[in-house]
Amino acid sequence: MCSCLLLSVKGDQRVNGACFCEPEPRRERWPGKIIIEMWSAMSQIKLRVSALCIREGHVLFIEHKSFAPDDPALPPTYWILPGGVVEKGETLHDALRREMMEETGLRCRIGGMVFVKELLYPNPGCEGSGSRHHSVSIGFRCEVTGGNLMTGSDPELSEEEQMIIESKWLPLDRLHEYQLYPPFLKDLIADDLSDDSGEVVPQFYDSLL
Repeated sequence: MCSCLLLSVKGDQRVNGACFCEPEPRRERWPGKIIIEMWSAMSQIKLRVSALCIREGHVLFIEHKSFAPDDPALPPTYWILPGGVVEKGETLHDALRREMMEETGLRCRIGGMVFVKELLYPNPGCEGSGSRHHSVSIGFRCEVTGGNLMTGSDPELSEEEQMIIESKWLPLDRLHEYQLYPPFLKDLIADDLSDDSGEVVPQFYDSLL
């Protein structure tokens, strides 16, 4: 059915329900629809927060299962900073405090931002870039203020789907023994420790770092 029988389009004529579109008019997309399409695409990009907690020669990490276990190029497990996806209606700080409690059982005071990291999988330039995973993570320096360390879980996942293996304080002088992700964390932590001012300039890391 021609669209002019459903809505008025400039240039169309209607007589007794007949259509005199000649030819079929080129319809511009409704601006609201464009906005909805853009929002739908944006909603597929996850916004994440991460906590960099250093205390008494150790740094807090989570051993995590690979999000792509079928890819032999990726390790089956790796160590990441505690954190997770920001939920609708949450501030970044509220999300980080919630994730810290869920994953580690620890409370924290949130300090300055230390990095922004994008992740697309497959990588940019590959077929289907970002089709399986696309996220932007914001890392904050944090100070643990209370709680008891535990290995937590993701409440939105079933027991069989859980990704967290262990929450642990890793010794700073042995980080080279662990598979950290993202890999730049080793250098970032070293820079953070070497800066006496405590004012490390946040860095951006693309999907290939």
